[in-house]
Amino acid sequence: MIPLILAGSVTLKAQSVGPATVNAAGNTTIIGGNEFEWSVGEMSLISTFSTPGIIITQGVLQPAPADVTATRDVSLTRHLQVFPNPASSIVFLEYNAESSGILSYDLMDITGRVLAKKTVKISRGTITEQINISELACATYMLKVSVSNENAGSESTSYKIEKLK
Repeated sequence: MIPLILAGSVTLKAQSVGPATVNAAGNTTIIGGNEFEWSVGEMSLISTFSTPGIIITQGVLQPAPADVTATRDVSLTRHLQVFPNPASSIVFLEYNAESSGILSYDLMDITGRVLAKKTVKISRGTITEQINISELACATYMLKVSVSNENAGSESTSYKIEKLK
């Protein structure tokens, strides 16, 4: 399980009746009064877990949105960029640090197995880390990024990374 630092709030949209999928790597855009939902790299169906009260499975965007309140870290994502995504060989992690501290990341496969891990000391300013994904299979990966510094304490966030040929 990936822990999240909770600060601020955001409204998520999901289907109001029955199963719902939260759009983890996309957004909703309104153009000319029309609402368009988009997502990057939907996962193929791997497995389904069910109990009498809930069904959990991977999926795609669902129609008929209803408002759901959730929280997420907003300060770390203001200073952090992960690009390009999707990528075929190198993913760049760029962080604009307001103070010195430690940045660490874990690149994980869909099962949660850590494939790459690094911790670096950071100072005020912009740092860029390169993550080589060229030897990985074409698939969806999760990148967990954590930053600890004097001013903001400890924060973390996760990105869904899509590996192409």
